[in-house]
Formats: sequence, structure tokens, C-alpha cells
Amino acid sequence: MEIILYNPLSNKGKNIKIAEKLHKKAIKEERSSKIVNLLEIGDVEKFLNGYNEEDRMILIGGDGTLNRVVNQIKGIEIKPQIYMYKAGTGNDFMRSIKSKKHLVDIKPYIQNLPILKVNGKEELFLNGAGVGLDGLVCYNVNTSKESKNKSNYFKNAFKSFMSYKPVSVLIDVDGKVWEENKVWFVTAMNAPYFGGGMKLAPKKLRKLNHLELVVIKKVPRWLIFMIFPTIYLGWHKIFRNFVRFYKGQHIKVSMLTDSYLQRDGEHEYPVREFEVFKNK
Repeated sequence: MEIILYNPLSNKGKNIKIAEKLHKKAIKEERSSKIVNLLEIGDVEKFLNGYNEEDRMILIGGDGTLNRVVNQIKGIEIKPQIYMYKAGTGNDFMRSIKSKKHLVDIKPYIQNLPILKVNGKEELFLNGAGVGLDGLVCYNVNTSKESKNKSNYFKNAFKSFMSYKPVSVLIDVDGKVWEENKVWFVTAMNAPYFGGGMKLAPKKLRKLNHLELVVIKKVPRWLIFMIFPTIYLGWHKIFRNFVRFYKGQHIKVSMLTDSYLQRDGEHEYPVREFEVFKNK
């Protein structure tokens, strides 16, 4: 059986149409199928236990939807096949898999995801988590009354550039501790992309057994406008005086002031400390 899962709050509510399209295709090909609203699933473990290895679940959505799902199923044995249909706003998770197909087997990629520890909570994350300008941009985009699109993203990015004040941070990577001042970004990446296609960690592949911390610091405000667009192609690495990359298994970042944190495009405030580590 195909179980088509959709989030009615994602993609401006358009995902139900995609679900209906996939359902009709399955029926036409004489495969049993049903559509399930993710928000109507009460007991997640009981729901999953109702299916076996022969069943296929198709999740329609983007990074935000998948982030919520992987955290809901954390610690539960998943018997069915898990596929994803790209239909979100950012889609950095699917972008990092580099598949040209709309429907992709994601089960191997959601095993042993890294853990973010912040404000007394532990959550899995898919792509990246960090504090700084990216956190403020996420906050402004997510709280904007306008639609989530590239135009709105760039408008809020510009707004964030103008108001953000670089901070001092204490960084701990696998026990090596140091301080950085005038920090714009300090983000731990599990894959190359974040922010809807920005290649923040160009060499970080999902299969590599480490996290990559990207620190952008001491950049004059006028120059950050030039560096920011280069991140989409991963060219920001040429600005070696301002951009640093660190590999590690366990990363901890502390700030003296309240900061905005983002993980997979969702924001949190206030944050003064966060940890990320590989889930073994």
C-alpha cells in the first residue's frame, strides 16, 4: 500500500493537490493507496506499527515538514519504505541528495541524524543549525505576513543585514576552545546547503562522519553584501580572512547576549548556548 502523507500548512496548502494526483496515479496503476493528513495523526508509533516493509510512505513537503517528522519518529522502528516528494519552499535536504527525481527514497538519509541541544531540548536536524545573521533572517522571514518566496527572503535578508550586530562567541570543537569576535555567522552543517540553496559548507557531504562549523567574522558591513551572494555557489570560501571552516564531532557555541538560532529554516529566540553532535 502507498500511504501519502501531506502537511496542509506547507506550500500554501497546495500539497493536498499533489497528494490527490499521486493517489489517482496509484489507483490507475492498480496499487492500493490512501491520503493522510499529518496533523491528524495522534499516536505516531501506533500509526507506524500498522504498516510493514511492503508498504511505502510518501511524504510531501520540504525541510520544515521533514524536520518535524524525523523528530516525531525519533527512537521508533520504521518498517515501511520512506519516500519524499519535493514540494516545500527551501528543499535543501533534497538538494543535497542530488536526485533529479521528484520522488526519492530518503530512508537511508534520515538514519543517525545529528542532534541539536538548545534551551533544555534535544532535537534532530537535517541540514544545519546555528546562530547569527542566518537566525535573524529566518526569524524575519518566518514572522513576515508575506508569502515565503525568494523575493520575500531577499527583502528580509536586506532588513537583517542592516540591523544585525555581530557578536562575540566562545567556540568548543571536540575540546578545543577559543573565542571569536564580531561574528556574523556561526553555523554547524550536516550537508552543503541551507537557506534555500545557499552552499554554506561546499565540501560537507551527508555521508561524511563529521559536522562542519562555518564561521564568518570581522566582515565590514559593506562587504557582507558582496560575500552573501557568493554563498549560493560556495565561492565565499575565497574570503579566507573572514570565512573559516572547522570539522568536529561535538560542537558547542556560547554567547554573552541573546541571539537568534535557526535549524533547518525554523527559528528560536532567545538563545545563549547551543550544542550539536553526531548521533552514533
